Amino acid sequence: MDKRTAAARIEKLKKEIRRLNRAYFIENKPQASEDVRDALKQELITLEKEHPDLVTPDSPTQRVGAPLDGRLPKVRHLSPKESLQDIFSREEIDDWMDQMQRALGKDHLHLEFIAELKIDGLNISLTYELKQGVYQLRRALTRGNGIEGEDVTHTVRTIEALPLSFPIKESKQLPKHLEISGEVYMTKAALSHLNKDLPEDEKFANPRNAAAGSVRQLDPHVTAERDLRIFCYAIDPQGTDTLGITTQKQLMEFLVEHGFPVHADFTLCSSVDAIHKVFEGWQKKREALPFDIDGIVIKMNDRKIQRDLGSTAKAPRWARAYKFPAEQKTARVLDIQLQVGRTGAITPVAHLTPTLVSGSTVARATLHNADEIERLDVRIGDTVVIQKAGDIIPEVVEVLKNLRPHGTKPFHYPLHCPSCGTTLERPEGEVVRRCPNPQCTASRKERIEHFASRHAMNIEGLGEETVELLLEEGLITDPADIFTLAAEDLMALPLFKQKKTENLMVSIERAKHIPLEHFLFALGIRHVGREIAEILARRIHWPVQKKEVTMEGAAGPQTSLFGSETKKGKLHGIMMESICQTLQEMEAEKLAEIDGIGPVVAASVKEWIDEEDHRDLLHKFAAAGVLALQSEGSHAPQIFAGKTFVLTGTLPTLSREQAKILIKERGGKVSSSVSKKTDYVLVGADPGSKEDDARKLNVAMIDEKKFLLLLK
Repeated sequence: MDKRTAAARIEKLKKEIRRLNRAYFIENKPQASEDVRDALKQELITLEKEHPDLVTPDSPTQRVGAPLDGRLPKVRHLSPKESLQDIFSREEIDDWMDQMQRALGKDHLHLEFIAELKIDGLNISLTYELKQGVYQLRRALTRGNGIEGEDVTHTVRTIEALPLSFPIKESKQLPKHLEISGEVYMTKAALSHLNKDLPEDEKFANPRNAAAGSVRQLDPHVTAERDLRIFCYAIDPQGTDTLGITTQKQLMEFLVEHGFPVHADFTLCSSVDAIHKVFEGWQKKREALPFDIDGIVIKMNDRKIQRDLGSTAKAPRWARAYKFPAEQKTARVLDIQLQVGRTGAITPVAHLTPTLVSGSTVARATLHNADEIERLDVRIGDTVVIQKAGDIIPEVVEVLKNLRPHGTKPFHYPLHCPSCGTTLERPEGEVVRRCPNPQCTASRKERIEHFASRHAMNIEGLGEETVELLLEEGLITDPADIFTLAAEDLMALPLFKQKKTENLMVSIERAKHIPLEHFLFALGIRHVGREIAEILARRIHWPVQKKEVTMEGAAGPQTSLFGSETKKGKLHGIMMESICQTLQEMEAEKLAEIDGIGPVVAASVKEWIDEEDHRDLLHKFAAAGVLALQSEGSHAPQIFAGKTFVLTGTLPTLSREQAKILIKERGGKVSSSVSKKTDYVLVGADPGSKEDDARKLNVAMIDEKKFLLLLK
């Protein structure tokens, strides 16, 4: 695949993976199975390995985990949460072994591993605080984005098997806080019992989604009735070091000794053959288990070797998730229809005969683009192979041409937009066809839905049906019109009663004062995902002004129909006019130099702001009173710009994550390994091999005290 084709395919993959992740992890309404998401992610990993210059910070491969829900308080983890790299074959295990042995050298020819079940549940981090010789549960967080998670202490406390406190033997050195990781899950029997009493459209597709939905309940009484379970399997590195735990086996034994539920069937393995034997054994027995598993987790047993191997930007080098192969089913293609996205991208979708795959009904599958249809030669009437899926969108693997009905015809990609009839364009270097009409009703609807979505402006109550109704009634034509809606307008619409109208108006008023990174993401600029938006918000110098505004929480003047009072105050923020001027004046080359941006994103941002319609949109936001709030840390002087740090050991007062944030907020990079390009190695107590690497390469080493002096 040439570079241009790869770039277009990578963008499509990233968009689809993000959408599926949101549906699966946040909304608990899977639109594709984990196997399908794995398949898409593996394709993305392969393409990015072939074209490393196309890797961007907002890629699903560069980040951990899934996006935060937003309903529950967000709290920072004591230590960053990593995700495991997946492998699917014996050959990939061999490659991994070779990588580790090359990294460790001849002194470690015989390695020992622990093979544990990979429970298909929701990852939870439990923080225990030491008081008078007893550790007490203080907080439970979801994984979130790996840096911060949702506080679900109120529901996790209802899990009967989880100790709320445990005593520990006296020791001179015990960590004040101990962070224990586990997987909350629901048994198949509990899911069946739960679904029995739920309406058809509210039933959970699988135990994993039922567990996730139950943990995120606002009312712990609801959770308590749902028989959640948990298996624990990890302790934060600082805790294990202080407790003198030297192996993964000892870690599991410590958890068992102190009353934590641990799946007892973990196995010590000293060869690839032994690992593969465990894998095959569980693959045969998985259906008989009372809960779902999707593979096994392989971990280096020796914790010193774990430290020596370290981690990449998002995953430990000393562990892998060995996953079972995807399940496949067949379905017939009833129709192929085109969908219009917010950027005008046209996506063909295959409508399938409803097919039950592992408890979920598959009805549609994306065909990506015209080239993909041609490659697969998909035709209406064909029988296709689909991977294991969720409620809506699976992966089409192949067409079973021997089952093709007589008289089927190749699918001819339409020349015109199915919504507005405009002639479609195929930009040079792209595989996707686009509708160039900025007034296209379908793409305009998608843009407004994106603008109002949870991780953008988070305007609750402004979903797909409401946006469509507002467009049909002519009450809005673009996102800025949302802020001019009046309660009287909404009350005249079907299904809009007083409470629904008031809630929407309050949500709209709150959205007028939104963090800058959320606003930049909401604009829908091509290639600007959530992480890119955060980089732009933090790394560009935005002029901050003080402005008198209607304070958050007041319903605002438009809700006067209900007699709400307005409340004035002053906020520091970035005016819409300043955003417009800053982006216009900033050169593309200067923008591309920002770490994590690059020429593709820079060109896309400049192309967006060069459009007169977009500048007019920003001025409409200004007239409506929208103010972007300054990002935390964006004001920090960029004293580490161009500098690369490596962290090793335990710092006296700062956690590793706190140190990383201080570095990144000031323009620096944090690497996981020492090289000639490293500027500083920040050394704490009990450093690993990185200290030796720094000495060999003559890289400057500093302690926490010197590091803090650099910040002044």
